[in-house]
Amino acid sequence: MKQFIFSLLLLASIGSLAQIKLGLKLAPIVTANRAKNDAQTVENDGTKMKFSVGLIADQALSDTYYLSTGLVYLPKRAAFRSADNTLEEEYKLQYLQIPATLKLFTNEMAPDLKAFLLIGSGLEIKVFDEAGDPSYDTVESFTPIDIPVILGGGVEFRAGINTTLFGGFSYQRGLVNTVNEAAAGNEDLQILNTIFSIDFGVKF
Repeated sequence: MKQFIFSLLLLASIGSLAQIKLGLKLAPIVTANRAKNDAQTVENDGTKMKFSVGLIADQALSDTYYLSTGLVYLPKRAAFRSADNTLEEEYKLQYLQIPATLKLFTNEMAPDLKAFLLIGSGLEIKVFDEAGDPSYDTVESFTPIDIPVILGGGVEFRAGINTTLFGGFSYQRGLVNTVNEAAAGNEDLQILNTIFSIDFGVKF
């Protein structure tokens, strides 16, 4: 947690020097998995709601195009069960995400109100993993990074000279198998992450 706070402060300092518009984001998220193996004997094990928080930084490329990045704490899970319900395991995962996305803004729909589309990717660095129960041993180690495709949209409202409120949603589809090593007999296990996010925040 101390490393996360230090990283936020560092990014804020860099943003100030580069005249980047900074903000804070809070997002309830629904995290799910795409689990499979070669024999098709494992499947997804539901969804779970979590909360994400982070710092965002928007750099204007033109009046309607912005490069959006930041540093976001992103909790996930790796959960699966066997098709015959004889095996069910869940692991907690936590990442720091550095998004690299492009925001495309519309003209004002109403005074001080604009809509935007969001598209891009990012780098996610795993900072924590833990089995939901000490008896869970199918996954021996997790891949240290993930790379998602990020799609989304929302609206921004200029509430003051230097204050902008925003709200929106995003869909994030992980492209990397989170399983690095699995126990004997499960070497072909693949678990990929999917996130649905509702984003709220403020930029200064």
